[in-house]
Amino acid sequence: MQTFKLLLRLAALIGLGCGLALRADGPYNNPNGPAFIVIDFCSNGIGDQPRVEPTNGIGFQFTPFYPAVPQLTPDVFDIGLDIDADGTVDRWLSQEPATILANGANASVIQYGNNGWVRAYFYQLSEYIGHSVKIRIVDRSTNYYMAVKSIRVNGADGLIVTNALRNGFFEQGLAGWTVKESSVANHDSLIFKDTGSTYLTYGTNFFTTRIDPASTDTGVTAVIESDPFILPPVTSFIYGNVSGGVSEFVNNPGANGSDNASGVYLDLGTATQDPDGKFQLGHDLPVVGFWPGPAGQQNKDIYSIFINTSGLEGRRAQVVGFDNSAIFSIALDGFRANWDWEESIIKNGGFDQGIPTPETNPGATDWFQELGDGTLTASSHPSGKIPNWTVIKSAGATGDAYFFDASAEHRHMSGRTFVGTGGGTSDANGNLYNAGVEIRSDVFTVTPIPAPTNSVFVGFASAQTSDRIRYEDDGSSKYYGIIELVVDVNTNGVFGDAGDFRYVQHNQALGGPNQTTAGGHDAWHFPAYRFYLKPEHQGLKAQFHAGIHFALADNAPKNGWSWIAVDDLFVWDGAQAKLAFPNSDFEQGSLTNWTATYTSIDFEPTWTNWLSGNVQQYYLGTVNNLMLNDHPSYFDGNFAADSGPNEISGSNSDSNTGDITSIAFTLPTLAPAGPSVLKLQDAGGVLTLSWTGPGVLQSSTSLKGPFVPVSNATNPYTVPTTTAARFYRLR
Repeated sequence: MQTFKLLLRLAALIGLGCGLALRADGPYNNPNGPAFIVIDFCSNGIGDQPRVEPTNGIGFQFTPFYPAVPQLTPDVFDIGLDIDADGTVDRWLSQEPATILANGANASVIQYGNNGWVRAYFYQLSEYIGHSVKIRIVDRSTNYYMAVKSIRVNGADGLIVTNALRNGFFEQGLAGWTVKESSVANHDSLIFKDTGSTYLTYGTNFFTTRIDPASTDTGVTAVIESDPFILPPVTSFIYGNVSGGVSEFVNNPGANGSDNASGVYLDLGTATQDPDGKFQLGHDLPVVGFWPGPAGQQNKDIYSIFINTSGLEGRRAQVVGFDNSAIFSIALDGFRANWDWEESIIKNGGFDQGIPTPETNPGATDWFQELGDGTLTASSHPSGKIPNWTVIKSAGATGDAYFFDASAEHRHMSGRTFVGTGGGTSDANGNLYNAGVEIRSDVFTVTPIPAPTNSVFVGFASAQTSDRIRYEDDGSSKYYGIIELVVDVNTNGVFGDAGDFRYVQHNQALGGPNQTTAGGHDAWHFPAYRFYLKPEHQGLKAQFHAGIHFALADNAPKNGWSWIAVDDLFVWDGAQAKLAFPNSDFEQGSLTNWTATYTSIDFEPTWTNWLSGNVQQYYLGTVNNLMLNDHPSYFDGNFAADSGPNEISGSNSDSNTGDITSIAFTLPTLAPAGPSVLKLQDAGGVLTLSWTGPGVLQSSTSLKGPFVPVSNATNPYTVPTTTAARFYRLR
């Protein structure tokens, strides 16, 4: 009877729909938009990577093994994802390969700031879009405490863009959560209400097994689980880089000693009306939960942010940064819509348009020196303004919008320049009290991620210095990191000559969206990057190239963090994902089909191999280097290409330069759309579904839906006849 019902329901849907046939070669190699879960938490059981001072005293050598100090442990002290809500945790935060739980993340006390609240991610969840998911927070340890402020699905702010996880901010106590076990009888005590902003900069409530945050108690245990939710797709997003007090205006009053007078937000209009030019809570989209560093310190690092704009497509918008604060400055850089590297949507999102170079103006040395001393204001630009941005100063404004804003790390930006309000002359304590300045982009339209069925793109993972250009102070030398796809447009077999086209990774910061103190900048970029191919380039030959060329001296001020990593080069043709060529993901454990060059500084060991691997591969002796410099992690698979080895004794891996270039490969052409046919065969107690033509297999428990993609639906796909009845269709 069960089989009969299944056959009837299958027969009712055979041949319905057309479109996408999906085959993923990796956990994110598919046409879906990015999907991830971001968690703000605080704990003394995170663990850290031990550092060992090399014998020659040059730089640091980072010991390539798992931390020996206590660390998050699956099902004992950890945070997990139960994919399909079947009672089994499939992913643990401690085992996320691209998440760095290090860099001093342990917190003996609950606090904001260094060694306090941190931000961590479950990356690479695109393959689970449409699946039911539960979150499980586990603290079965009497040695450590776990505090969680927020869990946001796809980085949603929870107000303008709905957080798919009910009560992900714990503002409604334990509503939407089930206490599976606990050593305390009063479960409500697991939620602490911080009415005085003693522990939080945003919101009021947080979950904690240190039920008295002022104590040192770690004895309370608890396991809680969320209600199931459907992991939604991201249909559009804004990516940018910011520093300073960008969340202060929506933070709790006075938290962190703030005057709550600076911020960054997306000013939203309608499909027919421009934004109104002012922030309205509940109408506009603020950057939430950004940690700026201690108040009064104007030297801020720049971090990436991901603004989820799903459901806002078609509305007019502006990126806005403002500073009315006597405490914090703000800075902006590298804003783009989706993967729009050409800045056709957010114009001049990287603030590099028209910036003088040694080629255009050899005497513009103030632009090469990056002084941040107040000389390079918006009016200093050759055009007399910041192209495609408006600087608005109030009647009593002090300071201005500056290029090369004062930052602790001038290197932490994309392209050539960034802008902000922290430049100029500081007082005796190094503080900059500029106020009354607003920086506002041109109006643009929130644009959806291109539809996968009519798109062709090249995707890849990358890390660090993939979009930076620096000059010697006098303009005599150029230092840069670059990732590009060079298309042989003139079909002469020479890549990069006149007439060829370059897709260049642009508006990409040094690290992923990790704007607190967990992991810092040494991180894989996320979302992984894409070059959407122009129709005239489909079917042509191309080469993929990554290069790192920065100063070769330990004390060079423009040299730090100047390494680069790439992985998982694949192509999407509108119907399926596949490797660009054999070993384009480095999973052969070699550089087959890649050509590499190397340069190292003279007084340190020679750099010899772009190939790096994860910790297991290092233990097996298949690689000499660990991925990702001083915080070994990986994005996908066992191997990647990385210019920053840290296992050679005394090597300053930020000083290596070189290039890695792929073989020529053929870019995909858009797969033709055609009729899709879903077929069914019943044999030996197993139903086999197979299909021809484009389409993604979807299922539902109801004819009315919702239909969601079937996980790991290879063609053919088998279903035991004992499986509960479901509807299937090809969409």
